[in-house]
Amino acid sequence: MSSHDDLIKQKIESSINHIPVPESIFAFAKELPFQVEKQQNPRLTRKPRWRKWLAVAAASIFIGISTGAYISPTFAAYIKSFFIRPELDEGLQTAAKEGFSQKTEAAVTDHGITFRIKEVMADTNRLIFTYSLENKNGKLIDPTILFEKEQWGPKQTMYFVKHANEFYITNEKGEVVSTNRTYQTNTGRMVSQSIDQVFPHGHYADLMFSLNDKAREAKQLFIHIDLNQIGTVNGQWKLEIPVNIDKSMLVTKTVPIGQTYVTDDGLQITVKNLIHSPTLTSIELETSWTEEGKERLKSHPEYWLGDQMFYQPLFDIVDSNGNIVATTLPRWDIEESKSAVFVYKKELPSSRQPNVVRWRYSFLPFSSKGTYTFVFRGIERMEYPDQSLAFSAEELKKHPISLHYKGNTLTIHQLRLETNKENKSVGILDVETNTYLGMDFQLRDETQQVYTINQKNSWLPTIISYDEKKMMYKIKSNVEVEGMDKIPKQLTITLKSVIVFDPSENWHVSLPASNE
Repeated sequence: MSSHDDLIKQKIESSINHIPVPESIFAFAKELPFQVEKQQNPRLTRKPRWRKWLAVAAASIFIGISTGAYISPTFAAYIKSFFIRPELDEGLQTAAKEGFSQKTEAAVTDHGITFRIKEVMADTNRLIFTYSLENKNGKLIDPTILFEKEQWGPKQTMYFVKHANEFYITNEKGEVVSTNRTYQTNTGRMVSQSIDQVFPHGHYADLMFSLNDKAREAKQLFIHIDLNQIGTVNGQWKLEIPVNIDKSMLVTKTVPIGQTYVTDDGLQITVKNLIHSPTLTSIELETSWTEEGKERLKSHPEYWLGDQMFYQPLFDIVDSNGNIVATTLPRWDIEESKSAVFVYKKELPSSRQPNVVRWRYSFLPFSSKGTYTFVFRGIERMEYPDQSLAFSAEELKKHPISLHYKGNTLTIHQLRLETNKENKSVGILDVETNTYLGMDFQLRDETQQVYTINQKNSWLPTIISYDEKKMMYKIKSNVEVEGMDKIPKQLTITLKSVIVFDPSENWHVSLPASNE
Protein backbone atom coordinates (compact mmCIF):
# COMPACT_ATOMS: atom_id res chain seq x y z
CA MET A 1 0.00 0.00 0.00
CA SER A 2 1.06 3.52 -0.11
CA SER A 3 2.06 3.88 3.53
CA HIS A 4 3.85 2.16 6.36
CA ASP A 5 0.37 1.26 7.61
CA ASP A 6 0.59 -1.55 5.09
CA LEU A 7 4.07 -2.75 5.99
CA ILE A 8 3.19 -6.29 6.91
CA LYS A 9 0.42 -6.61 4.38
CA GLN A 10 2.88 -5.82 1.60
CA LYS A 11 5.84 -7.69 2.98
CA ILE A 12 4.20 -10.84 4.23
CA GLU A 13 0.67 -11.27 2.99
CA SER A 14 1.23 -10.32 -0.64
CA SER A 15 4.79 -11.45 -1.10
CA ILE A 16 4.37 -14.88 0.46
CA ASN A 17 1.20 -15.47 -1.48
CA HIS A 18 -1.51 -15.95 1.11
CA ILE A 19 0.10 -18.67 3.25
CA PRO A 20 -0.95 -18.13 6.91
CA VAL A 21 1.62 -16.14 8.84
CA PRO A 22 2.00 -16.44 12.63
CA GLU A 23 -0.36 -14.01 14.34
CA SER A 24 2.36 -12.75 16.65
CA ILE A 25 4.34 -11.48 13.65
CA PHE A 26 1.23 -9.79 12.24
CA ALA A 27 0.46 -8.11 15.55
CA PHE A 28 4.02 -6.92 16.03
CA ALA A 29 4.55 -5.65 12.52
CA LYS A 30 1.16 -3.96 12.22
CA GLU A 31 1.92 -1.78 15.23
CA LEU A 32 5.66 -1.31 14.83
CA PRO A 33 5.75 1.65 12.40
CA PHE A 34 3.17 3.59 14.44
CA GLN A 35 5.07 3.06 17.67
CA VAL A 36 8.30 4.27 16.07
CA GLU A 37 6.59 7.37 14.70
CA LYS A 38 4.91 8.08 18.02
CA GLN A 39 8.12 7.75 20.01
CA GLN A 40 10.35 9.60 17.57
CA ASN A 41 7.95 12.54 17.26
CA PRO A 42 6.08 12.74 20.59
CA ARG A 43 5.18 16.42 20.19
CA LEU A 44 4.74 16.53 16.47
CA THR A 45 1.39 17.98 15.46
CA ARG A 46 0.27 18.84 11.98
CA LYS A 47 -2.55 20.96 10.71
CA PRO A 48 -4.92 18.54 8.97
CA ARG A 49 -4.26 18.53 5.24
CA TRP A 50 -7.96 18.72 4.41
CA ARG A 51 -8.20 22.09 6.16
CA LYS A 52 -5.37 23.47 4.10
CA TRP A 53 -6.84 22.04 0.89
CA LEU A 54 -10.31 23.39 1.71
CA ALA A 55 -8.93 26.84 2.42
CA VAL A 56 -7.04 26.92 -0.88
CA ALA A 57 -10.03 25.62 -2.81
CA ALA A 58 -12.36 28.15 -1.17
CA ALA A 59 -9.98 31.00 -1.95
CA SER A 60 -9.66 29.85 -5.55
CA ILE A 61 -13.43 29.71 -5.99
CA PHE A 62 -13.81 33.23 -4.59
CA ILE A 63 -11.14 34.64 -6.89
CA GLY A 64 -12.53 32.83 -9.93
CA ILE A 65 -16.08 34.09 -9.37
CA SER A 66 -15.12 37.64 -8.48
CA THR A 67 -12.83 38.20 -11.45
CA GLY A 68 -14.41 35.98 -14.08
CA ALA A 69 -11.00 34.38 -14.58
CA TYR A 70 -10.40 31.45 -16.91
CA ILE A 71 -11.08 28.09 -15.18
CA SER A 72 -8.28 25.68 -16.04
CA PRO A 73 -8.92 21.95 -16.62
CA THR A 74 -6.92 21.21 -13.47
CA PHE A 75 -9.13 23.46 -11.37
CA ALA A 76 -12.22 21.99 -13.00
CA ALA A 77 -11.02 18.57 -11.88
CA TYR A 78 -11.11 19.75 -8.26
CA ILE A 79 -14.80 20.46 -8.66
CA LYS A 80 -15.72 17.42 -10.73
CA SER A 81 -13.64 14.49 -9.48
CA PHE A 82 -13.87 12.50 -6.27
CA PHE A 83 -10.24 11.44 -6.75
CA ILE A 84 -8.66 14.85 -6.07
CA ARG A 85 -9.22 14.45 -2.33
CA PRO A 86 -5.96 14.98 -0.39
CA GLU A 87 -6.33 11.73 1.57
CA LEU A 88 -5.80 9.80 -1.68
CA ASP A 89 -2.25 9.35 -2.95
CA GLU A 90 -0.61 11.73 -5.39
CA GLY A 91 -0.72 9.23 -8.24
CA LEU A 92 -4.51 9.11 -8.13
CA GLN A 93 -4.85 12.85 -7.67
CA THR A 94 -2.56 13.69 -10.58
CA ALA A 95 -4.23 11.21 -12.93
CA ALA A 96 -7.66 12.60 -12.03
CA LYS A 97 -6.48 16.18 -12.66
CA GLU A 98 -5.19 15.07 -16.06
CA GLY A 99 -8.61 13.73 -16.99
CA PHE A 100 -8.17 9.96 -16.70
CA SER A 101 -11.33 9.41 -14.62
CA GLN A 102 -14.76 8.66 -16.09
CA LYS A 103 -18.18 9.68 -14.79
CA THR A 104 -20.94 7.09 -14.68
CA GLU A 105 -24.42 6.74 -13.26
CA ALA A 106 -24.49 2.92 -13.39
CA ALA A 107 -26.91 1.74 -10.73
CA VAL A 108 -29.01 -1.21 -9.61
CA THR A 109 -32.01 -1.15 -7.25
CA ASP A 110 -33.63 -3.93 -5.23
CA HIS A 111 -35.89 -3.84 -2.16
CA GLY A 112 -35.76 -0.05 -2.20
CA ILE A 113 -31.95 0.20 -1.92
CA THR A 114 -29.89 1.53 -4.82
CA PHE A 115 -26.18 0.80 -5.34
CA ARG A 116 -24.78 3.53 -7.59
CA ILE A 117 -21.29 4.00 -9.11
CA LYS A 118 -20.38 7.66 -9.58
CA GLU A 119 -16.82 7.75 -10.97
CA VAL A 120 -14.18 5.30 -12.21
CA MET A 121 -10.46 5.54 -12.98
CA ALA A 122 -8.14 2.77 -14.17
CA ASP A 123 -4.79 1.98 -15.72
CA THR A 124 -2.83 -1.28 -16.04
CA ASN A 125 -1.89 -1.22 -12.35
CA ARG A 126 -5.08 -0.43 -10.48
CA LEU A 127 -8.73 0.54 -10.69
CA ILE A 128 -10.68 2.74 -8.29
CA PHE A 129 -14.37 3.67 -8.25
CA THR A 130 -16.64 5.77 -6.07
CA TYR A 131 -20.05 4.43 -5.08
CA SER A 132 -23.03 5.37 -2.93
CA LEU A 133 -26.03 3.63 -1.36
CA GLU A 134 -29.51 5.19 -1.36
CA ASN A 135 -32.74 4.17 0.35
CA LYS A 136 -36.16 4.22 -1.32
CA ASN A 137 -36.53 7.92 -0.53
CA GLY A 138 -33.28 8.78 -2.28
CA LYS A 139 -31.49 9.46 1.00
CA LEU A 140 -27.83 8.49 1.06
CA ILE A 141 -26.95 5.84 3.66
CA ASP A 142 -23.64 4.69 5.12
CA PRO A 143 -21.73 3.03 2.24
CA THR A 144 -19.54 1.01 4.61
CA ILE A 145 -22.44 -1.16 5.85
CA LEU A 146 -21.24 -3.57 3.15
CA PHE A 147 -18.13 -4.26 5.22
CA GLU A 148 -16.92 -5.54 8.56
CA LYS A 149 -14.53 -2.93 9.98
CA GLU A 150 -11.47 -3.64 12.13
CA GLN A 151 -8.75 -1.38 13.49
CA TRP A 152 -5.35 -2.88 12.61
CA GLY A 153 -3.35 0.07 13.84
CA PRO A 154 -3.78 3.68 14.98
CA LYS A 155 -4.03 4.84 11.36
CA GLN A 156 -5.32 1.75 9.60
CA THR A 157 -8.92 0.61 9.36
CA MET A 158 -9.41 -2.64 7.47
CA TYR A 159 -12.64 -3.43 5.62
CA PHE A 160 -13.78 -6.98 4.92
CA VAL A 161 -16.70 -7.94 2.69
CA LYS A 162 -19.80 -9.38 4.37
CA HIS A 163 -22.42 -11.96 3.39
CA ALA A 164 -20.48 -13.50 0.47
CA ASN A 165 -20.86 -10.22 -1.46
CA GLU A 166 -18.38 -9.95 -4.34
CA PHE A 167 -16.51 -7.16 -6.11
CA TYR A 168 -13.99 -7.99 -8.84
CA ILE A 169 -12.57 -6.82 -12.17
CA THR A 170 -12.31 -8.73 -15.47
CA ASN A 171 -10.96 -8.05 -18.95
CA GLU A 172 -12.95 -8.31 -22.19
CA LYS A 173 -12.29 -12.08 -22.25
CA GLY A 174 -13.93 -12.57 -18.87
CA GLU A 175 -10.61 -13.30 -17.15
CA VAL A 176 -10.34 -11.96 -13.62
CA VAL A 177 -7.61 -9.29 -13.52
CA SER A 178 -8.07 -8.04 -9.95
CA THR A 179 -5.69 -9.65 -7.48
CA ASN A 180 -7.28 -11.63 -4.68
CA ARG A 181 -6.08 -11.73 -1.08
CA THR A 182 -7.09 -13.87 1.87
CA TYR A 183 -7.25 -12.38 5.36
CA GLN A 184 -7.96 -13.67 8.83
CA THR A 185 -9.97 -11.15 10.82
CA ASN A 186 -9.58 -10.54 14.54
CA THR A 187 -12.67 -12.70 15.06
CA GLY A 188 -11.00 -15.60 13.25
CA ARG A 189 -13.11 -15.34 10.08
CA MET A 190 -11.26 -16.09 6.82
CA VAL A 191 -12.12 -13.57 4.11
CA SER A 192 -11.06 -13.73 0.47
CA GLN A 193 -11.60 -10.56 -1.54
CA SER A 194 -10.30 -8.58 -4.52
CA ILE A 195 -10.73 -5.20 -2.87
CA ASP A 196 -7.36 -3.79 -1.91
CA GLN A 197 -8.48 -0.67 -0.03
CA VAL A 198 -11.66 1.12 1.01
CA PHE A 199 -11.74 4.92 1.37
CA PRO A 200 -14.96 6.23 2.97
CA HIS A 201 -15.71 9.94 2.53
CA GLY A 202 -19.01 11.28 3.77
CA HIS A 203 -21.92 9.52 2.09
CA TYR A 204 -19.59 7.94 -0.48
CA ALA A 205 -16.77 5.40 -0.50
CA ASP A 206 -14.02 4.44 -2.94
CA LEU A 207 -13.01 0.84 -3.63
CA MET A 208 -9.51 0.27 -5.02
CA PHE A 209 -8.27 -2.88 -6.75
CA SER A 210 -4.74 -3.88 -7.71
CA LEU A 211 -4.55 -5.60 -11.12
CA ASN A 212 -2.56 -8.61 -12.26
CA ASP A 213 -0.45 -9.01 -15.40
CA LYS A 214 -3.47 -9.87 -17.60
CA ALA A 215 -4.55 -6.24 -17.32
CA ARG A 216 -1.43 -5.26 -19.29
CA GLU A 217 -2.93 -6.65 -22.50
CA ALA A 218 -6.57 -5.77 -21.81
CA LYS A 219 -8.54 -3.75 -24.35
CA GLN A 220 -11.31 -3.04 -21.85
CA LEU A 221 -12.01 -3.67 -18.17
CA PHE A 222 -15.29 -4.55 -16.48
CA ILE A 223 -16.33 -3.92 -12.88
CA HIS A 224 -18.45 -6.73 -11.46
CA ILE A 225 -20.76 -6.14 -8.49
CA ASP A 226 -22.64 -9.13 -7.04
CA LEU A 227 -24.36 -8.35 -3.74
CA ASN A 228 -26.90 -10.50 -1.91
CA GLN A 229 -27.26 -8.46 1.26
CA ILE A 230 -26.95 -4.77 2.13
CA GLY A 231 -27.16 -4.15 5.85
CA THR A 232 -30.05 -6.32 7.05
CA VAL A 233 -31.81 -6.35 3.66
CA ASN A 234 -31.54 -9.45 1.47
CA GLY A 235 -31.78 -9.06 -2.29
CA GLN A 236 -29.89 -9.14 -5.58
CA TRP A 237 -27.76 -6.22 -6.72
CA LYS A 238 -25.75 -7.15 -9.81
CA LEU A 239 -23.86 -4.82 -12.13
CA GLU A 240 -21.31 -5.19 -14.92
CA ILE A 241 -19.83 -1.82 -15.82
CA PRO A 242 -17.43 -1.40 -18.80
CA VAL A 243 -14.39 0.79 -18.20
CA ASN A 244 -12.59 2.37 -21.15
CA ILE A 245 -8.80 2.31 -20.68
CA ASP A 246 -7.75 3.56 -24.13
CA LYS A 247 -6.50 6.91 -22.80
CA SER A 248 -4.42 5.41 -19.97
CA MET A 249 -3.01 2.69 -22.26
CA LEU A 250 -1.96 5.35 -24.76
CA VAL A 251 0.31 7.10 -22.23
CA THR A 252 1.60 3.97 -20.47
CA LYS A 253 5.27 3.50 -21.39
CA THR A 254 7.32 0.32 -20.88
CA VAL A 255 11.11 0.73 -20.76
CA PRO A 256 12.96 -2.62 -21.22
CA ILE A 257 15.93 -3.19 -18.88
CA GLY A 258 16.98 -6.86 -19.05
CA GLN A 259 19.84 -6.84 -16.50
CA THR A 260 20.62 -9.97 -14.41
CA TYR A 261 22.50 -10.69 -11.17
CA VAL A 262 23.12 -13.91 -9.22
CA THR A 263 23.38 -13.82 -5.42
CA ASP A 264 25.86 -15.88 -3.40
CA ASP A 265 22.99 -18.29 -2.63
CA GLY A 266 22.38 -18.88 -6.33
CA LEU A 267 19.24 -16.77 -6.71
CA GLN A 268 19.13 -15.21 -10.18
CA ILE A 269 17.41 -11.81 -10.28
CA THR A 270 16.50 -10.04 -13.50
CA VAL A 271 15.28 -6.46 -13.72
CA LYS A 272 12.98 -6.78 -16.72
CA ASN A 273 11.04 -3.53 -17.20
CA LEU A 274 10.37 -0.06 -15.86
CA ILE A 275 6.73 0.90 -16.52
CA HIS A 276 5.25 4.40 -16.30
CA SER A 277 1.44 4.50 -16.09
CA PRO A 278 -0.88 7.39 -15.13
CA THR A 279 -1.20 6.48 -11.43
CA LEU A 280 1.95 4.45 -10.67
CA THR A 281 5.49 3.62 -11.74
CA SER A 282 6.34 -0.09 -11.64
CA ILE A 283 9.49 -2.20 -11.62
CA GLU A 284 9.16 -5.74 -12.96
CA LEU A 285 11.57 -8.40 -11.72
CA GLU A 286 11.96 -12.12 -12.26
CA THR A 287 13.68 -14.47 -9.82
CA SER A 288 14.76 -18.08 -10.31
CA TRP A 289 17.30 -20.45 -8.79
CA THR A 290 20.36 -21.62 -10.65
CA GLU A 291 21.13 -25.36 -10.60
CA GLU A 292 23.85 -24.65 -8.05
CA GLY A 293 21.39 -22.63 -6.02
CA LYS A 294 18.85 -25.46 -6.03
CA GLU A 295 21.47 -27.83 -4.67
CA ARG A 296 22.47 -25.33 -2.01
CA LEU A 297 18.84 -24.99 -0.87
CA LYS A 298 18.82 -28.67 0.12
CA SER A 299 21.20 -27.83 2.96
CA HIS A 300 18.83 -25.14 4.32
CA PRO A 301 15.75 -26.88 5.74
CA GLU A 302 15.04 -23.72 7.76
CA TYR A 303 14.03 -21.97 4.52
CA TRP A 304 11.06 -24.27 3.95
CA LEU A 305 7.54 -24.60 5.31
CA GLY A 306 6.54 -27.93 3.78
CA ASP A 307 7.32 -27.44 0.10
CA GLN A 308 6.89 -23.66 0.26
CA MET A 309 9.60 -21.02 0.56
CA PHE A 310 8.84 -17.35 1.18
CA TYR A 311 11.29 -14.64 0.17
CA GLN A 312 11.45 -11.41 -1.78
CA PRO A 313 14.20 -9.22 -3.25
CA LEU A 314 14.54 -5.78 -1.66
CA PHE A 315 15.87 -2.68 -3.37
CA ASP A 316 15.93 1.11 -3.53
CA ILE A 317 15.42 3.36 -6.54
CA VAL A 318 17.66 6.43 -6.34
CA ASP A 319 17.75 9.52 -8.54
CA SER A 320 20.77 11.16 -10.16
CA ASN A 321 21.51 13.00 -6.89
CA GLY A 322 21.54 9.80 -4.85
CA ASN A 323 18.17 10.49 -3.20
CA ILE A 324 15.88 7.53 -2.55
CA VAL A 325 12.69 8.00 -4.59
CA ALA A 326 11.27 4.52 -3.96
CA THR A 327 12.07 1.66 -1.58
CA THR A 328 10.88 -1.81 -0.65
CA LEU A 329 12.72 -1.91 2.66
CA PRO A 330 10.86 -1.53 5.99
CA ARG A 331 12.47 1.82 6.78
CA TRP A 332 10.66 4.06 9.21
CA ASP A 333 13.08 6.91 8.45
CA ILE A 334 11.98 7.23 4.81
CA GLU A 335 8.78 9.10 3.83
CA GLU A 336 5.89 6.69 3.62
CA SER A 337 5.01 7.98 0.13
CA LYS A 338 8.18 6.25 -1.15
CA SER A 339 7.09 2.77 -0.06
CA ALA A 340 5.52 0.33 -2.50
CA VAL A 341 1.82 0.90 -3.16
CA PHE A 342 1.35 -2.66 -4.47
CA VAL A 343 3.47 -5.80 -4.68
CA TYR A 344 2.21 -8.35 -7.19
CA LYS A 345 3.72 -11.82 -7.23
CA LYS A 346 3.15 -14.63 -9.73
CA GLU A 347 4.77 -18.04 -9.56
CA LEU A 348 5.25 -19.62 -12.97
CA PRO A 349 4.63 -23.37 -13.33
CA SER A 350 7.82 -25.40 -13.16
CA SER A 351 8.62 -29.10 -13.25
CA ARG A 352 10.98 -28.63 -10.32
CA GLN A 353 10.60 -26.66 -7.12
CA PRO A 354 11.19 -23.84 -6.46
CA ASN A 355 9.32 -22.02 -9.21
CA VAL A 356 10.30 -19.04 -11.27
CA VAL A 357 8.66 -15.95 -9.74
CA ARG A 358 7.65 -12.72 -11.42
CA TRP A 359 7.32 -9.60 -9.27
CA ARG A 360 5.81 -6.20 -9.93
CA TYR A 361 6.56 -3.48 -7.39
CA SER A 362 4.46 -0.36 -7.95
CA PHE A 363 5.23 3.06 -6.51
CA LEU A 364 3.81 6.55 -6.73
CA PRO A 365 4.86 8.03 -10.09
CA PHE A 366 8.29 9.51 -10.50
CA SER A 367 9.22 11.63 -13.45
CA SER A 368 9.40 9.80 -16.77
CA LYS A 369 12.10 12.31 -17.79
CA GLY A 370 14.44 11.55 -14.89
CA THR A 371 17.23 8.98 -14.77
CA TYR A 372 17.26 6.50 -11.91
CA THR A 373 19.32 3.66 -10.53
CA PHE A 374 18.05 0.35 -9.19
CA VAL A 375 20.12 -0.51 -6.09
CA PHE A 376 19.78 -4.10 -4.92
CA ARG A 377 19.84 -4.29 -1.10
CA GLY A 378 19.37 -8.00 -0.43
CA ILE A 379 16.88 -10.80 0.20
CA GLU A 380 14.16 -10.81 2.87
CA ARG A 381 13.14 -14.32 3.88
CA MET A 382 10.86 -16.11 6.32
CA GLU A 383 12.81 -18.84 8.09
CA TYR A 384 11.63 -21.65 10.37
CA PRO A 385 14.41 -22.48 12.84
CA ASP A 386 12.30 -24.65 15.19
CA GLN A 387 14.88 -23.81 17.87
CA SER A 388 13.99 -24.50 21.53
CA LEU A 389 15.22 -23.65 25.01
CA ALA A 390 13.95 -25.23 28.24
CA PHE A 391 14.03 -23.29 31.51
CA SER A 392 12.47 -23.36 34.96
CA ALA A 393 10.37 -20.65 36.57
CA GLU A 394 12.98 -20.42 39.33
CA GLU A 395 15.74 -19.92 36.79
CA LEU A 396 13.79 -17.10 35.14
CA LYS A 397 13.48 -15.32 38.49
CA LYS A 398 17.28 -15.22 38.69
CA HIS A 399 18.11 -14.03 35.18
CA PRO A 400 16.53 -13.56 31.71
CA ILE A 401 16.66 -16.36 29.15
CA SER A 402 17.40 -15.74 25.47
CA LEU A 403 17.15 -17.41 22.07
CA HIS A 404 19.46 -16.22 19.29
CA TYR A 405 18.98 -16.70 15.57
CA LYS A 406 20.97 -15.04 12.76
CA GLY A 407 21.37 -11.72 14.55
CA ASN A 408 17.83 -11.77 15.96
CA THR A 409 17.41 -12.23 19.71
CA LEU A 410 14.32 -13.09 21.74
CA THR A 411 14.69 -12.52 25.51
CA ILE A 412 12.17 -13.29 28.25
CA HIS A 413 12.68 -11.24 31.41
CA GLN A 414 9.74 -12.25 33.56
CA LEU A 415 6.62 -14.41 33.73
CA ARG A 416 3.80 -13.43 36.07
CA LEU A 417 0.09 -14.06 36.53
CA GLU A 418 -2.56 -11.40 36.00
CA THR A 419 -6.31 -11.14 35.41
CA ASN A 420 -7.26 -10.01 31.91
CA LYS A 421 -10.20 -7.90 30.72
CA GLU A 422 -12.41 -11.01 30.61
CA ASN A 423 -11.58 -11.60 34.28
CA LYS A 424 -9.59 -14.74 33.44
CA SER A 425 -6.20 -15.68 34.81
CA VAL A 426 -3.45 -15.35 32.22
CA GLY A 427 0.31 -15.36 32.14
CA ILE A 428 2.16 -12.19 31.16
CA LEU A 429 5.56 -12.53 29.53
CA ASP A 430 7.90 -9.55 29.59
CA VAL A 431 9.60 -9.97 26.22
CA GLU A 432 12.44 -8.07 24.58
CA THR A 433 13.38 -8.66 20.95
CA ASN A 434 16.21 -7.43 18.80
CA THR A 435 14.81 -8.14 15.36
CA TYR A 436 14.75 -7.12 11.71
CA LEU A 437 10.97 -7.37 11.44
CA GLY A 438 9.38 -10.11 13.52
CA MET A 439 9.85 -13.31 15.55
CA ASP A 440 7.16 -15.88 16.33
CA PHE A 441 7.46 -18.30 19.24
CA GLN A 442 5.57 -21.05 21.02
CA LEU A 443 5.42 -21.81 24.75
CA ARG A 444 4.72 -25.19 26.37
CA ASP A 445 5.02 -26.56 29.90
CA GLU A 446 6.33 -29.81 31.42
CA THR A 447 3.03 -31.58 30.64
CA GLN A 448 3.48 -30.64 26.94
CA GLN A 449 0.53 -28.24 27.06
CA VAL A 450 0.99 -25.63 24.34
CA TYR A 451 -0.23 -22.20 25.40
CA THR A 452 -1.98 -19.71 23.13
CA ILE A 453 -0.15 -16.43 22.74
CA ASN A 454 -2.91 -13.82 22.62
CA GLN A 455 -1.56 -10.91 20.63
CA LYS A 456 -4.96 -9.22 20.41
CA ASN A 457 -4.97 -8.43 24.11
CA SER A 458 -1.22 -8.02 24.49
CA TRP A 459 0.23 -4.61 25.17
CA LEU A 460 1.61 -2.56 22.31
CA PRO A 461 5.36 -2.86 21.80
CA THR A 462 7.70 -0.11 22.94
CA ILE A 463 10.59 0.79 20.67
CA ILE A 464 13.82 1.04 22.63
CA SER A 465 16.07 1.77 19.66
CA TYR A 466 16.50 1.31 15.92
CA ASP A 467 19.81 0.59 14.20
CA GLU A 468 19.54 2.27 10.79
CA LYS A 469 22.63 0.56 9.39
CA LYS A 470 21.58 -2.96 10.38
CA MET A 471 17.86 -2.17 10.13
CA MET A 472 17.25 -3.88 13.48
CA TYR A 473 14.60 -2.90 16.01
CA LYS A 474 15.00 -3.36 19.74
CA ILE A 475 11.50 -3.73 21.21
CA LYS A 476 9.90 -4.44 24.57
CA SER A 477 6.42 -5.95 24.80
CA ASN A 478 4.12 -7.70 27.26
CA VAL A 479 2.63 -10.86 25.82
CA GLU A 480 -0.53 -12.47 27.17
CA VAL A 481 -0.48 -16.27 27.60
CA GLU A 482 -3.98 -17.75 27.65
CA GLY A 483 -5.01 -20.61 29.91
CA MET A 484 -2.25 -20.16 32.48
CA ASP A 485 -3.77 -20.14 35.99
CA LYS A 486 -0.52 -21.00 37.72
CA ILE A 487 3.18 -20.65 36.91
CA PRO A 488 4.48 -23.98 35.51
CA LYS A 489 7.61 -25.47 37.04
CA GLN A 490 9.23 -26.05 33.67
CA LEU A 491 8.73 -24.24 30.36
CA THR A 492 10.07 -24.61 26.85
CA ILE A 493 10.12 -21.74 24.40
CA THR A 494 10.39 -22.61 20.70
CA LEU A 495 11.28 -20.16 17.98
CA LYS A 496 8.88 -21.04 15.13
CA SER A 497 9.58 -18.39 12.50
CA VAL A 498 11.76 -15.34 11.99
CA ILE A 499 11.86 -12.76 9.20
CA VAL A 500 15.53 -12.30 8.32
CA PHE A 501 17.35 -10.01 5.93
CA ASP A 502 20.40 -11.14 3.94
CA PRO A 503 22.04 -7.90 2.74
CA SER A 504 23.87 -7.43 -0.53
CA GLU A 505 25.16 -4.10 -1.91
CA ASN A 506 26.96 -5.30 -5.05
CA TRP A 507 24.48 -4.63 -7.84
CA HIS A 508 23.36 -1.34 -9.37
CA VAL A 509 21.34 -1.03 -12.59
CA SER A 510 20.80 2.20 -14.54
CA LEU A 511 17.15 2.82 -15.43
CA PRO A 512 16.91 4.97 -18.55
CA ALA A 513 14.33 7.71 -18.89
CA SER A 514 11.17 6.66 -20.71
CA ASN A 515 11.73 9.23 -23.45
CA GLU A 516 15.17 7.87 -24.42
